Amino acid sequence: MKAILPLSIFFREIYVLIRSPMFLFLTIFGNGLIGLSSLLFYALEFGVNPKLHSHLDALWWSFATSTTTGYGDIVPVTAGGKILGIVMMLIGTALFAMYTALFAETILLSKKFHK
Repeated sequence: MKAILPLSIFFREIYVLIRSPMFLFLTIFGNGLIGLSSLLFYALEFGVNPKLHSHLDALWWSFATSTTTGYGDIVPVTAGGKILGIVMMLIGTALFAMYTALFAETILLSKKFHK
């Protein structure tokens, strides 16, 4: 029973975190940025890039690039697409670092864990 109590406190703290204004801002901003970059990538690469067939392909590329997963199935071929890819990698790394900091802060500052 002792192991379940800290786990329930942890999930309660995470629930509070995901309802916080900063978390919501980062989520909306990050997903909006991914959506906009996918539209821009589609505009830059469609008709030039043989791997890009639809908006869904561009959205896939944008998510994979911003998370720095980069599967390599869709690779930019234009200079604009490559620059966009670089920007998305930098912004994605920064966004995930901010998410990590928010989670760490929630856990470290929780008075419920330190009793």
